[in-house]
Amino acid sequence: MTSRVVNLLLISCLTFFAGCGDPKKSPADSVNAFLRAVHRQDCKEVFSFFSSASQEKVREEAARAAKDYPTYAKDFTPENFYCTSVYANRYLTFTRGSAKNESIDGTNAVVVANVREGKNELIPGFFPLTFTNVPTRIMMVFEDGTWKLDLIKPTPEVAKVLEAREVAINKEREAIARYQAERALAEQKQLETIYSHCTNFHLVVRWKFDREPAGEKIKDETGAFTAELLGAHIVDLPEGKALQFQAVSEAVRLPEEILNNRGCGMITFRFRRDDAETQDRILYKVLPGVFSETGIEVGGDGRVYFSVQRNSLASKSLLDPQKFYQLTFVWNRNGMRIYIDGKLDATLERPVYTSARATKTEMGRDPNDALKTGSRMTIQDLRIYEGVADESAFAQ
Repeated sequence: MTSRVVNLLLISCLTFFAGCGDPKKSPADSVNAFLRAVHRQDCKEVFSFFSSASQEKVREEAARAAKDYPTYAKDFTPENFYCTSVYANRYLTFTRGSAKNESIDGTNAVVVANVREGKNELIPGFFPLTFTNVPTRIMMVFEDGTWKLDLIKPTPEVAKVLEAREVAINKEREAIARYQAERALAEQKQLETIYSHCTNFHLVVRWKFDREPAGEKIKDETGAFTAELLGAHIVDLPEGKALQFQAVSEAVRLPEEILNNRGCGMITFRFRRDDAETQDRILYKVLPGVFSETGIEVGGDGRVYFSVQRNSLASKSLLDPQKFYQLTFVWNRNGMRIYIDGKLDATLERPVYTSARATKTEMGRDPNDALKTGSRMTIQDLRIYEGVADESAFAQ
């Protein structure tokens, strides 16, 4: 009778108490002992149930939580993380003593334990009225002579989700790669088409600004294009008639197609700064509300700036006020150039071209900030060419 009682006590002890006998002789025993430690808030014991790799992961998670929520940093020590902090809820919902071995494969095992989930079918989302036990898998690994929780290896359900997600990600990556390859090929073909027009250097448009406009319209010398005066005006100077800008928002709108899809070209004109402070916005080709694709301007210090497709070039020389200069801007497959009075001043060795994305071209102001920008400058004989010219053309 005595031995029978002792055996029953030993069995009960192994089943319900972590401290009697060897509760960790099977993976399920370890899980049950772990869950009891969580409910006792025996934080050192809780932490000891994690494998060495899992402990490192807990340290990383605790450090990240302490950084994200510094007010509660004292609760986010590695030992407290799954014991007394809010993250302990991950294991507090498990039913103590419900763990059972599902499979053991060498040093790896799968244990199933019940999680109590509550529902409120009358008012979803409110305090639960009914509870059900949901079997949930826990991964285990045999380490240092005992079974420990493995937070690294995913459960079979999670593994399937991760595998499906990886397949989806790979398909998305392949689709993106195909799209990028097709786009690159299309862009390359477009560039070849754009650059194919660079063999014949020719005049595209020319405004001399040497006669009074018809209302607010100015026809160019070729007769193919018309500019629109938006406050700027034609003036008489000792050097001849010229286009002048003297106030905020004064501008001239040019037809956008004169600079659309030009793989190479040249813009040249006579230019004078009319004061020593104003930033002169000579020409901007912009995508409305977004960015300037092509720009020519002179800063308040007299430095000349030239930009194409967000590639920028600045002159070495500074322009004096009240003096005319012949400015020439060149772009092509070899890069960008600034010429001042026929002499090369600045170079950028990077292939560029003007596209058709920017749809508004103006002189005198920034079209994206038309009411707040302006210039104090004078311009004569604006010419735009397409093609690649030799340096003799730049001195004209």
